[in-house]
Amino acid sequence: MLFLVGGLSLNAQSLRLPSFFSDGMVLQRNIKVPVWGWGKPGSEIVVEFRGRTVKTKVKGDGTWKVVLPKMEACPLAANLVVSEKSYGSAVMIHNVLVGDVFLCSGQSNMELPIRRCMDKVADNVKHYSNSQIRYLKISHQYNYVQPNEDMRGSTWYDVTPTNCMEMSAICYFMARELQEEKRVPIGIINSSVGGTRVESWMPQHVLSQFDKYEDEFSQVKYHQTDWPDSINRIEQRKSYEWEREMISGDSVVTRWRNPDYDFSSWLKTNMFADWSKGRNGSYWFRFIVDIDRLGDAVLRMGAMKDADSIFVNGHFVGNTTYEYPPRIYKVKREYLRLGDNEIMVHLMSQNGRPNFTRGKMYQLEIGSQVYKIPEDCSMAFGKEMSPKPSNTYFVDCPTGLYNAMIAPLRNFAFKGVLWYQGESNQGTQDYASYLEAMVKSWRKQFGAKLPVVIMQLPGFMSRHSEPILHSGWCDMRESQRQASLIISKSALASIIDTGEWNDIHPQDKHTAGHRAALQMRKLAYGERELVAEGPRVKSAKILDDGTVKLVFDDGQVKVVKESSATWSVYDENANKLVPIPIERGTNKSHLVLRYCYDDYPVPEIFGSTGIPAPQFEVCF
Repeated sequence: MLFLVGGLSLNAQSLRLPSFFSDGMVLQRNIKVPVWGWGKPGSEIVVEFRGRTVKTKVKGDGTWKVVLPKMEACPLAANLVVSEKSYGSAVMIHNVLVGDVFLCSGQSNMELPIRRCMDKVADNVKHYSNSQIRYLKISHQYNYVQPNEDMRGSTWYDVTPTNCMEMSAICYFMARELQEEKRVPIGIINSSVGGTRVESWMPQHVLSQFDKYEDEFSQVKYHQTDWPDSINRIEQRKSYEWEREMISGDSVVTRWRNPDYDFSSWLKTNMFADWSKGRNGSYWFRFIVDIDRLGDAVLRMGAMKDADSIFVNGHFVGNTTYEYPPRIYKVKREYLRLGDNEIMVHLMSQNGRPNFTRGKMYQLEIGSQVYKIPEDCSMAFGKEMSPKPSNTYFVDCPTGLYNAMIAPLRNFAFKGVLWYQGESNQGTQDYASYLEAMVKSWRKQFGAKLPVVIMQLPGFMSRHSEPILHSGWCDMRESQRQASLIISKSALASIIDTGEWNDIHPQDKHTAGHRAALQMRKLAYGERELVAEGPRVKSAKILDDGTVKLVFDDGQVKVVKESSATWSVYDENANKLVPIPIERGTNKSHLVLRYCYDDYPVPEIFGSTGIPAPQFEVCF
């Protein structure tokens, strides 16, 4: 079978390189760099770069490949020229640097762009430019049937205050620190998709080794190329019908704009109250904000579940289609008036319990003046609906992202890999084994024992006053730690102290990027004496008085505070918690000491450089 990209057969192309070989790219230093592409069978290919020339012949299947010799890092850009001498055609890639290139992958926290983090990082990015950092984000694409030869085109760009807004925040800060420390060009290829499981990033032959997926690949979607289109047509029709029914039956949508509309029948409520009673459908909220100055403004309406459209004094100012992004909308000066201003929120609840997220910013900003949005408001229920029919999240199908967003990279040369994923794999048994298998397959593909840095999930959701028995979020953190122990040349970057209880996408990616950079410096650059992580526990022992003695690898461990929820002992056999001090005579063989086993923990153990110990478990 011949795979098609953009409707054109790869074998029918004239001279062409993979889409990510494009202007502004970075090639890996101090390693032989593969360059490949497609051309007319039998023709001679000449590749020229920085005074080096390499030649080859195009194979009968239309493919060719050369290997550039090792090169030192160079901050001065040059052009990479590929010529098909037999036909007089050539491709020139401009502004190419030689330095260190990193592959970054995972889900939404790896994707989260700088613009979503500006409340935390604005001062760090608004005046910063660096042409020695180059970034490429691979667009979302998938293929269940087979690995792609190429991918849809993306653009390399360097760091400026404008360009960086769409750049992954964690990639930005890791790359910036590495470039300033090492003084070499840094390239980032970000191949990540929000909401995806580790299985999406694994080759089929690797995933099929796991019992759960033994029969998975007999399904039609792995053999029928138009399966996503056929399913999508059906689901889009159902989604359209659901939305049409909601809007057509909404008792408010076509009436509230009328000058004589009577709001007196609307329910007086608090935005954070349980006003939904679990019902899905169309809700309307009316807030009144009194202002004493005019000007272009920014409206912050926190976050809400699920979708919204927002109007200020009857003027539409913006909408968001799902629950996670912060609602930040620009409001033109002419939309405002002195005195009372009406903010109308149309909230559309699709599944689950609709709500406004506590702890977020709800305010109107005019210059330096801030007007708080009152919690008290009036509400009308426009139309009750059954839950919206679900749509298949096609990018999260096993092997689909590997085939489309990893396989086409072939054996491109990288310095290291940053992996930030796990949120969507809560509850997955043997996650560490899946990640180990994925890393092995990637290393086999890229032809090197790539250093891999794994981000441990940050704090999120509830902070408990007493130890908890089970948590999928905490279990994932422990799986990530275990993966870092069983995967050779890997390391864990803990960020349990950087989360936000009310946001799965914490904005403090500066700390996350810094800790990723520290681990990269130690793993990929060989700075063995660098303290790149918090203390690691070496052993735990129950003393005669029932207390626990821990030994860490960092001799300067600092305990900053104590919390009754930070430490717990879990009996694996009885599936229960055991009080500390541990009673004399207790069978210790099935006991596990847990540290920071809480969704939103309070870290107590810090190392000599102030980095917290990761969440961990240790057997006695």
